[in-house]
Amino acid sequence: MKFSLSASILSWSFVGSEAWVNSPSTTLRVQQPTALFSKSASSSSPPASTSASDFNVVLRPSKDPEAFDSSKIGAACVHRYLRDDTDGDSQYVMWYHGRNHDFDNDNKLPPLSTGRIGRAVSRNGLHWERTIEASESEDMTGVSLGLNNESWWGFDTAHVGLGQVLLPMTTPAVMTEGGVYLMYYMGGNHEETPIGKYLDAEIPGAETTKISGMNMKIGVALSQDGISFGRVEGDDPSGAVMAPYDTSDPNMKEMEQLRDDDGTKINLQEELYCAWPEVTVNDMDA
Repeated sequence: MKFSLSASILSWSFVGSEAWVNSPSTTLRVQQPTALFSKSASSSSPPASTSASDFNVVLRPSKDPEAFDSSKIGAACVHRYLRDDTDGDSQYVMWYHGRNHDFDNDNKLPPLSTGRIGRAVSRNGLHWERTIEASESEDMTGVSLGLNNESWWGFDTAHVGLGQVLLPMTTPAVMTEGGVYLMYYMGGNHEETPIGKYLDAEIPGAETTKISGMNMKIGVALSQDGISFGRVEGDDPSGAVMAPYDTSDPNMKEMEQLRDDDGTKINLQEELYCAWPEVTVNDMDA
């Protein structure tokens, strides 16, 4: 994520896939990561009719104002399965994250589509239905993974975003009963950091203007049905399985001694955040 700042109370506004932060002395322009949906799929008010520019959109923000994804959606992860409990019928499953119109009313979080994670299903990959039944333990209905309200110290109390979903205990083509889903996701809490940390140039006032939720980390959640997920506690004190490298963090002192295969010391660069995880299974011979 790249920030560019030009010379003005903190508010976000959107145009297309870009966003701006306005303060008394600055205007912050944010170039967001490429969306997996067309621009209209991330708009806060879906058009009433289909136009030539959005004919290929398969999922839009919900028209239900109470839904978790009524404002923005993004980061789709789609699996196709042949279920072993049917006569060869296939099913597409999509996990994605989204925000509703009431999310971040204080305009303190990054202007992303992250918020909570939901699920949709399809028979042909084109016409999708949202999964209404979801985890009853989450903070909203229709959500597979919501905000972490159980651990105030957690890394994912302000917003979560989808990275990837794996089903390693089954084949890529057949969904079997008793499989375990692994969801890798990112999250941020309400910790405030100076916007200046994310800028290439020094801009007056940037170090005093704060943003919440940017110190993102990566977590993992498990599920047996792909609908309701439970968090797995990681090694980081915040519960994350991967955190940005910070030399001032006493929990990362051991990383200063990491060495390469040839014995040379690895000089790790400090990181601002860890997000958008991509995970692959590397089948190695024993």
